[in-house]
Amino acid sequence: MKVQLSLEWKTLNKDCYNGLLDPDEHVDAFVTQMNLFTNEDALMCRVFPTTLKVATLHWYTLLWKNSIDSFVTLIK
Repeated sequence: MKVQLSLEWKTLNKDCYNGLLDPDEHVDAFVTQMNLFTNEDALMCRVFPTTLKVATLHWYTLLWKNSIDSFVTLIK
């Protein structure tokens, strides 16, 4: 969470994930769009929660502090 977003950062143009569709498809779409800006692991982790809503966002907020050490860990 310490990594800063660039002032030029723009929100991704994609639907938020609500837990009803294919999670792998959501992650693939997220990674594809993020790779237009960066492939920095810390930024991927910081931005990913903005693509969640309802139960999936609630799940994310319940993760233990410092339990995610990489984007790969987060998507698993």
